[in-house]
Amino acid sequence: MPWETFEHQADVGLLIDAPDGASLFAEAGLALLSLLCDPRDVRERERYGVSVTAGDAGELLVAWLNELLFVFEGQGLVWRRIEIGAWSPAACRGTLHGERADRERHALAGGVKAATYHRLSVTRNAGGWHARVILDV
Repeated sequence: MPWETFEHQADVGLLIDAPDGASLFAEAGLALLSLLCDPRDVRERERYGVSVTAGDAGELLVAWLNELLFVFEGQGLVWRRIEIGAWSPAACRGTLHGERADRERHALAGGVKAATYHRLSVTRNAGGWHARVILDV
C-alpha cells in the first residue's frame, strides 16, 4: 500500500509515497476516502472534476484534501478512483470516479474536519515523492 496512517494526539496523519506528484495526490485522495468509508463499496457511476491551486506542493496537498472533503461533505460524493489530468507543484486538476453516498451501503464514518499545515511535508527524493499530512478529526 503506498500510504499508511499514524496517530497524532487527537488527529490522524497520513504518510504517502508515490513515484510522481500526480500519483501522490491520487493516493492521498484514496487514503482520505478510506477514513470516510470503504472504497471497495463504491461504484464508478459518476465523474466529478476537482481543481486546486496553491503556492507550493505542501499547500497544494492541503488544498486538494480539503476540496475532497468538501466534495464528500458538501456534495455527498464518494469515489473509488482518482484520475489526475494535470499536476504541478502549484496546481492539480483531477477527476473523481464514484457515486452519491448511500448511508446504507457505504457505512460512512465521517469525522475528518480538515487537512492541516501542522508538521506538513511534501518532498521529492530519488524514489519519487513523499508526503506527511495531519488531518483534524
